[in-house]
Amino acid sequence: MAGSPTASGRGAPAASAAVWDVIIVGAGPAGSAAAIVLSGYGRRVLLLDRGGAPGFKLGESIAPPALGLVRQFLGEPETFPDGLACFRTAGNLSVWSGAEPETTDFFFTPAGFGLCVDRLAFDEALRQRAAQAGATVLMGARFDSCVRVSDAADAQADWQVSVAVDGQERSCRARFLIDGSGRQAAVGRALGVGHAKRDRLFAYARWYDSPVADEDRLTRIEAGPHGWWYSNRLHAEGAGARRLVVFHGDQDSPVARAAARAEGFDRVLQDSAHLGPLLRDRGYRATGAVRGAPAHSQCLDAFCGEGWLAAGDAAQAYDPLSSQGIWKALDTGSQAGHLVHGLLQEGRAGAGAQDGWLRRYAQGQARAWDAYRTQLDFYYGAQPRWRESLFWQRRQAGRDPEIASDGRPRVDTMTLI
Repeated sequence: MAGSPTASGRGAPAASAAVWDVIIVGAGPAGSAAAIVLSGYGRRVLLLDRGGAPGFKLGESIAPPALGLVRQFLGEPETFPDGLACFRTAGNLSVWSGAEPETTDFFFTPAGFGLCVDRLAFDEALRQRAAQAGATVLMGARFDSCVRVSDAADAQADWQVSVAVDGQERSCRARFLIDGSGRQAAVGRALGVGHAKRDRLFAYARWYDSPVADEDRLTRIEAGPHGWWYSNRLHAEGAGARRLVVFHGDQDSPVARAAARAEGFDRVLQDSAHLGPLLRDRGYRATGAVRGAPAHSQCLDAFCGEGWLAAGDAAQAYDPLSSQGIWKALDTGSQAGHLVHGLLQEGRAGAGAQDGWLRRYAQGQARAWDAYRTQLDFYYGAQPRWRESLFWQRRQAGRDPEIASDGRPRVDTMTLI
């Protein structure tokens, strides 16, 4: 049943007729990591990839602590699959707690370096590894709904999953569901699980090209009056250089709304004391339109339940300032794969929400969320300038209340099963 890629886009011809061990909704790093682990155990895995990507993804930087997991799934950087361009980064240069830059050198970490990758190519390489491991990757598949069903002769309940492929509805059946659909949290929301947004952060990205070579290998982070900046040099063909520049601001602010347009982005960039001059000095010119992506902190009210669990950003999505996105996705995807295999092996995939393994997974996710919030509050609180700015007031003077899925402020009522 677990087929290899097909000419129609890695979807097995009989995907809708199969009874899968696991259906994974979302083929990003978390979903692909879970698929690789489960397929390695011989599980029948259907990996649903909605596709239709906008042609870019943010999150090219991989911090040194994540490299062990990257090696686990993709090998050494020197042996990455063809098409996955990367280079080693040397550290971070930040202008945050004061007006002068501070440098963190990756030389003093166990790995000794970080990575900068093409995120679209990185995700595709993981999907290819999942297919090579035995998972069936169904491209262009939009998850619509799921319901628990059971046969009279079988006490084990399964999931009946409705998927739209090429405008046609397909029905697939599986013993377990993994939600790896990112911030959309498609499975959790279909099951009525609420979620909380902790803020309104949005990322506005633009590419800059230079005809001059740029050997800078530092990730640059700079606080500004109305948000903060991120920039990294990307892999570029030829003698020139390419750089990604991202402004992070609250989506409801006038400054952020202005940054969504090219001329507004340029005006906001003038507030940068270091990044703007760097671009000018090295001959960078803006290329293409401003692109945007949500960057807010978000957490499901419940991380798992009877016959399902959420991994990666579907469970909890982090502010890019944490530099944990890819690491968290691979780590929780791997955890999910091992956990679900154990549940299936023990015949407890549908044993109810009080299963001890699922409870421990939920508790681990809750601890990670608490640690993340404490760390994020510390770093935002360490920026002492522009305290009159609404962006910084929201993060330093008690913060915005968490925002429930219906848009209203809420208290933290996270459920531990």
